[in-house]
Parts: sequence; C-alpha cells; structure tokens
Amino acid sequence: MKKTNYTTVRKKAKGVHMIHQNLLKKHQLDPIAEKVMACLEGKVSPMLYGHLMMVVRGFDEEMQLEMAEDIVSFANEHIAHTTGVISADFTLDVCYLMIAYDHNILKKRVRSKIINRMHA
Repeated sequence: MKKTNYTTVRKKAKGVHMIHQNLLKKHQLDPIAEKVMACLEGKVSPMLYGHLMMVVRGFDEEMQLEMAEDIVSFANEHIAHTTGVISADFTLDVCYLMIAYDHNILKKRVRSKIINRMHA
C-alpha cells in the first residue's frame, strides 16, 4: 500500500528536506472522543473512518471531542460547524470534504477535480 504524503511543500518549494516522525504513540485519541467518533461506523466507508480517527489525534482532548462531535454531526446532517481555531477549522474543512466525497454530495466540478488529481 502506498503511504500517503500529506505535504506538498516538496513540490512547491526548492531545497526542502523532509524528516518523517511517528508521533502517534504520543498523540492518542481521547476515550470520550473515540466513542463519539465510533458513531461514524457504517456512516462512512471503512477507509475514511480509519482516516478520520487518525486526523483528530494531533489536537488536545477538549478539541478532539469538539471536532469529533462536529465530524459526526456533518456525517449525519451535512451541517458544517467551525471552532474559531484556524488549525482545527482547516482540518474540519478537509474532513467535511472527504465525507462529502464519500457521501457523493460534492458538486460535480469539485468531484471532477479530485478525481483528476487522484489519477494524475
């Protein structure tokens, strides 16, 4: 399986060197947020579920719970929430796009761009 590279900085900037770290053991999912996120099972694809479970791990427990509630709400009702915290809101926006793609509710133009980038 190809490892996903979430950064485009190497493609966009000259002379960039990447150092990869694995901090997952230090950033666990809060047990309460994990229970909320479990509500996504069966509402999104298994691959997306696993990805969404990983996405919120880099935030503190309080923000994890808020983001988990917002993500589940979007998956259920397609209502997007924001937190007022730029990094969390950016992450939520990406999660909402992935759920919209998974639920097949993206606008055709946006879906086409995503599909074209996946096959480029």
